[in-house]
Amino acid sequence: MHAQVKRGAAERKVAAASLHRIPLFRETPEDVLAPLAANSSRQTLGHGDLLWRPDEAIEVVIALARGVVRLYRYLDDSEEVTVALLDAGQVCGLTDLSVAFVPTTVAQALSDETVVYRLPRQPFARFLLAHPDLALRALAEACARLRDGYDLRALPDAPARVAYVLAHLATANRERTVWATQEELASWAGCRRETLSAEVLPDLRGQGLIAYEPRRRGIRVLDRAGLLALEPRPGAHVRRHT
Repeated sequence: MHAQVKRGAAERKVAAASLHRIPLFRETPEDVLAPLAANSSRQTLGHGDLLWRPDEAIEVVIALARGVVRLYRYLDDSEEVTVALLDAGQVCGLTDLSVAFVPTTVAQALSDETVVYRLPRQPFARFLLAHPDLALRALAEACARLRDGYDLRALPDAPARVAYVLAHLATANRERTVWATQEELASWAGCRRETLSAEVLPDLRGQGLIAYEPRRRGIRVLDRAGLLALEPRPGAHVRRHT
């Protein structure tokens, strides 16, 4: 029994430390986060595992501690269309904690070890009431998500979409290397594989933003900020497949 208690305490300490590394909780000391960590559950997903499905009532706030998650929707013809990529540090389900979070997208893990912490909504709401500073930060993050959120398809050309995808996938490992296939990258960025391999990737490499060797897997991101700041080409317009 004593060993189980010690193991549980150690797990709670790890959970508190993991939550503390997430920007929303970074200004809250780990010992203060301990009760929140005690109510949380840790979930590890592999590449391709689903975190949630559309219209599924989710009774928790989800904090992404490690990995990358892809959000996508289905078009009428059942084609998957990527909406956004979430990397470590994102917190999902902050709006209206009095009811379940009901997503309109599918959430799929894109990294081999994606780790999330699931925080029950009611205990999380009570924790915010007890810690007004954290509540204000949560409100600010929810408002920023609504203000800045956008559909990946709104990026007007293939280079901007590919740059966005690469910049987020690069956070999955310390080497900043993206191991997705060109077919996967093209699908997620909404462009043709031929456009990706013959135009977009060579252009990004020529700008010094990425490095890779043709016919070998692995694209190393050299300048993530540069990818995120990539401006759409003049005259580009919104279209799903370029």
